[in-house]
Order: sequence, then structure tokens, then C-alpha cells
Amino acid sequence: MTELLDLATSFKINAWFYLLMSLTTWLVLRRPALWPVRVWCLAGVLAGVSVWLISLRGSIGDVWTYAVAQPMLLASYLTYAQAMRMDIGRAWSWRVLGAVVVAYALVMAYGFEHRHAWGMAVLVRTANSAALVALTVSAVALARHERSRNALFMVLGFALFTASMLTNLAVSWMGRAVLHAMQQGVFNHVMGLVSLLTILMVYMGYLGLALERVQRSNLQLRQAQWQAQQWREQAHALTLLDRQRTLSVLANSLGHDILQPLSASKLNAQLARRMAQAETVDAGLVTQTLERAVDGLRRSAGLIDRIRHFLRPEPMNPDTVRLQSVVQDARNLLRQELMYRGIELQVAMPVADVCVRAEVLPLTQALLQVLRNAMQAVQGRSRRVISMALQTRGNEACIEVLDSGSGFSSHLLDEPPTGAQPVVDGLGGLGLYMTRGILTQFQGQLSLDNHGAGGARVRLILPLAQPAQA
Repeated sequence: MTELLDLATSFKINAWFYLLMSLTTWLVLRRPALWPVRVWCLAGVLAGVSVWLISLRGSIGDVWTYAVAQPMLLASYLTYAQAMRMDIGRAWSWRVLGAVVVAYALVMAYGFEHRHAWGMAVLVRTANSAALVALTVSAVALARHERSRNALFMVLGFALFTASMLTNLAVSWMGRAVLHAMQQGVFNHVMGLVSLLTILMVYMGYLGLALERVQRSNLQLRQAQWQAQQWREQAHALTLLDRQRTLSVLANSLGHDILQPLSASKLNAQLARRMAQAETVDAGLVTQTLERAVDGLRRSAGLIDRIRHFLRPEPMNPDTVRLQSVVQDARNLLRQELMYRGIELQVAMPVADVCVRAEVLPLTQALLQVLRNAMQAVQGRSRRVISMALQTRGNEACIEVLDSGSGFSSHLLDEPPTGAQPVVDGLGGLGLYMTRGILTQFQGQLSLDNHGAGGARVRLILPLAQPAQA
């Protein structure tokens, strides 16, 4: 064995494998740049350089092969372990690792004059064995965390290398394996071959583990996309059903809102006819009366058209919306039901227009859902009051709804209605999730908390329209 391949050549082959495998790993895993991968590749570079310096023992100064190479080799083992511990979120302190390496380097420098002694060989192999034991323990922790065959393959490689180092330590303790002889010692040759086998096993396992992580990530991403698509479809269907239920519950209010302008138009038309039949006809007054009749018909037609769109939502086409009209429409739609339930609705709005870039109908639906939740929250309580305030804060508009109910549960506040999977609100529905979805389409957000005086507080926040768009 020693005639075919001397120990120095074996060490150089190991050094090249450390460097080449680290370079390969970096080229494969550098995107996205992750710190555990960077640390792993750094460990490979340290190991390759240190083993290369050790292979030159006798050809270069002993300072490089002892005082520099040995601490660098120890640092490479600890850095490998640190990279794996970073993967599982339990990294060691870098200061502690640095202190260990510096202390070892000082010991090597202090005992440099005794580098050929038996004690130096035992010291070096004891330090390397301790570092490899820590490295193997870290690999076991990674394998338990990942539950991967590739991680177990890495554990096997490190365990094999650690066992060979412990064997070499035992042989050195018996004085049969010196540290400085590069051409002698069968145990040193075994260490070189085992080290080469370990490099191949560990790096193949590390790359395989990275591939498994990518596959798991892609699978989770596909599942999340599928779930999000399912929830979007369900939310769309629920929105349509909720709008239909809203109109069925509020039929009296809607009928009143439609019939009122029609009745006024009929009265104005009859009045105009009588004016025209009179002996003295005031053309201007007749014209004004007819215009009022036409305006009433136009209002009724507009309301019917809005109801039709309310039931069959069309693609979003944001425009400048005056939030005062949204608040007023929501109050008008719920007026009859509020009266039936004995609930007092207090509304506060600024005189100046508050405009946002959105659509009237979706915003009205979102506000209706919040108000209906508040109505259910105050049902059965002695004091049934809901307050709704429109205000501006900086570059944002806010519609705040307060109720005199019991407030939101801690579970709902801890897990707000965000993400791919909606959170069922305290009333047993998906209203808050759908409200958030509507606001998100217009770069808005939904805020939930409990008021200090009691009751739930919901804020519908939207960015104000630019002055040029208002």
C-alpha cells in the first residue's frame, strides 16, 4: 500500500477533493444564498487548505504544517458542525468557537519545540477526535430534524471518520503512530482513505438533502397555491350567496328605496299634466316638474342597475369613490333591519369629500358585512349601539365601526383573517375573511381589536386617492 501511494499524495488527493466538492456545492446551492451553505463551503475550503499544508510536511517550514495547518483543520471540523446546527436553528456562539480555535493555536505555538514528541501527537489527535465527535453529534441532530436518508448517509460518513480518528488516537497513545512521519504508519494511510470516503459520502448526502428540501418546498408551494385557489373560489361563491341573502333580508328597505323615487316621479308627472291642462300654463314650472319626474326615474333605474351588479359582480375597474356615499348607502340598506332589531346606528362623517381608488359595490359589501357582524354582536344586549365614523389619518382613509357587544375573542385577535386559509370569525362565518379580500384588492387592510370601553372595533383602511384623481 505504502509503495503504491505515499501518505503525502493521499493527503493531497483529499485536499483537492475538499476544495472541488466545496466548489461544486457552492455552484449548485449558491442561489438562493443561504448562510448554512456558505458556512459549509467555507469549512470545505479550510479543510482543503489545511490538509494540503499537512501534505507538504518536510517540504515547507514546520510552522505552516503545525501552527497553521492543525488549528485550521480543527476549525474546519467545527465549522462543518456549525453549518449543520444553523440548518436546525441551534447554532453555537461564534465567539466560543473562535475562542476554542485561538486557544488551540496558542497551545500549538507554545509546544512547537516539542512537535515531534509523543505528547504532541496525542494532543493533536485528541483535539481532532473531540471535534469530530461534536461534528457527528451535530449530524445526528440534523438527521433527526430532517428525517432524511441523505442526512443518515452523512451521519454514517462522519461516524466512520470519527471512528478511524479515535483508533488513530489509541494507536498514538501506545506510541505506534507518530505525527511527523509522512511516509510511515499504516494507520495514517487508513485515515487518508477513510477521509476520502467520508468526503464523498458527506458531500453527496449534503447535496441530496438540499434536493429533498427543494422538492418539499415545491410540494408545499403547490399545495398552498391549490388551497389558495380553492379558498378564492369558495370566497367568490360565498360572496355571491351573502349578497343574495342580504337582499332577501333587506327586501323591505330596498323596496322602499325603489318605490320612493317612482312614487315621487308619478306624482310629479300627474302634477305636470294638471298644469298643462290649466287655463294659464307656466312653461317653466311644468319643465321643472317634469325634470323632477325624470330625475326620480333615473334614480330608480340606477338603484336597480346597482342591485343587478351587486348580485353579479363584474371584473374590478377601480375608480375614484367618495366614501361618504358608501357609508350612506350601507346605512340606507340596513335602516329597516336596524329599526326592527331596535339597534341605534350612530354615523359621523367629515364635510370634506374623502375619496379613494376603489369600486362602490365591493366596498359597500365589505362595510355591510362588518355592520351585520356588529348587529349580531349587540343582539340580546341591553344596550344596542353601533357607531360608524369616517375619518382620515395621513394618507389613509378609515371607516371605524364600534359596537357595544362583548368584543372579539382572543383566538380571533391572535389569528387575524389573513393568509391562504381564512379564519372563521366569532359569529361562525367567513365575513371578515371576505371583507379583507375586498380591501386587499384596493391596497387596503382590515384591522381588528377590542375597544377599551368594551365591544369590538373594526377598521376598514384604504389609501386616499391622489389629488389629481379626486
